[in-house]
Amino acid sequence: MLASLRKEVLYGGRALLRDNYLSRRLMWRLVGQERLAPEALQDLQHRLLRRSMQAAVAALPYYRHIRSDFSAAEAPQALRELFPVIDKPTLLQQPAALYPHGGRKRVWEAWGKTSGTTGSPLTIIRSMASVQMEQAFIKRHWTWGGFHDGMRRASLRGDLVAAPERRQPPFWFYNRYNQQLLLSSRHLNEACVDAIIDELERFAPAMLQAYPSTAYTLAQFLQRRGRRLRIPVLFSASEPLYPHQQELIEQWLAPKIMDMYGMAERVAFATQCEHGETHINPDYSYVEILDEQGRPTEDYGHIVGTTFHNLSQPLLRYRLSDRSRWKPGQCRCGRPFPMIESVTGKLEDAITGGDGAFVSPSVLTFAFKGVQHIRKSQVAQTAPGQWEIRLVPDAGFSAADSELLLRNIRELVDATVQARVVLRDELPNTAAGKFRWVVNESPRSSF
Repeated sequence: MLASLRKEVLYGGRALLRDNYLSRRLMWRLVGQERLAPEALQDLQHRLLRRSMQAAVAALPYYRHIRSDFSAAEAPQALRELFPVIDKPTLLQQPAALYPHGGRKRVWEAWGKTSGTTGSPLTIIRSMASVQMEQAFIKRHWTWGGFHDGMRRASLRGDLVAAPERRQPPFWFYNRYNQQLLLSSRHLNEACVDAIIDELERFAPAMLQAYPSTAYTLAQFLQRRGRRLRIPVLFSASEPLYPHQQELIEQWLAPKIMDMYGMAERVAFATQCEHGETHINPDYSYVEILDEQGRPTEDYGHIVGTTFHNLSQPLLRYRLSDRSRWKPGQCRCGRPFPMIESVTGKLEDAITGGDGAFVSPSVLTFAFKGVQHIRKSQVAQTAPGQWEIRLVPDAGFSAADSELLLRNIRELVDATVQARVVLRDELPNTAAGKFRWVVNESPRSSF
């Protein structure tokens, strides 16, 4: 009873903060900005950029020496010439210079925390306005898939809605404030998954929010049981979405997937449209793609972002671990938002082949072509030119499956890498409920 009351207070409070009249107005204002002419959208972006740069100069000692008398039209050039590129280590090493008012959060502000999957968690001070704006941008993306407030939605992410040791349903919580069914991803196992599938079938949501890994795990269970759920659209986020995951999810769980790219630092936001293209949202932040020397590149480079809406701790030219490249042309959706290629994932999780060259995670999926009887897998680089293919085997797994996987690696992925198959009882998710399918554990990574 007490646990249910806590969840009522938690989700009721969230709805009060994020789903009020003001947040709905913000969302519809953002929807209107999709229809701006390119010149008007650029003018808006430059004004937001100038505001953020001036806030940083005023609030953060790191930038106090920089002049801020540039115009909105001059803001992009001033950003490149006057403001250095920073990254997570910079923030961790110089908190006195890059955090406002001595790093103390004021009562009307909020903490934002990264998951710290690479061993370096980070805390950011957020304004309440930025919290509302974040939800407004997410809801604008939902409209691209035909979803609006008032429709039913389900969530299969890292929400702690049922004790991990619980063995009887419910493995979910109904958030009545948002007509949202929150499902426990920690109960996606043989003993509990049938109840979860039955509840999703009964609830019949108009959309599902999920990590790619949790949606893929559910799709695997559906496939093994010969059951299908036809949830109209799945909004995925927080992890890379790999082709082998997308194919199975679309076949067994949701016929349409719309991915979203964001991060706790909130310096970049990209959303997949109904035509499958990934669009940088230019009214969210100012995004650059820079090479290893910090120069703009049309090839793959680091995503570097400048926040627009968190004026409590504005991050300027913040370099992420993730990489992508600009995609030329105009999307069929008609939105004047620039396109990027799929984000390749965290630099820390990039792996290399036998010759030291980067191997795309999408290429790695070829290794599993035709391989059966696998419940869960992970590709890990343990040393330069050496991979471990970690598998949680399903019933019927045999040496023939291992041999086929290794043959696929030699013939379809990389003939020079040394790979071995390792069987595991389990491959755990991170504390945030996410799963890293590709992981680099090499102490001498070339990246």
